Amino acid sequence: MVRRPDPRKLTLDLTRQLAEEFDSVSIPLVTAAVKSAVSAVTLFGDDIAASMETIERIAREGLTAIRDSASAA
Repeated sequence: MVRRPDPRKLTLDLTRQLAEEFDSVSIPLVTAAVKSAVSAVTLFGDDIAASMETIERIAREGLTAIRDSASAA
């Protein structure tokens, strides 16, 4: 039997990874960035599991902007 990747597990794993990497950003903001990236991908009808690279790139860009603006303040 072929097992398909579970989109929830993939997004949860990505959220954990980004929370560790962007430790200066609060967990709710990391979660919101990933959810926003997932929403952006699904808006165009793309499959979440197949679009994880895009989701990660979008979330990472948002988190970098948050981290940079917080450190400049």
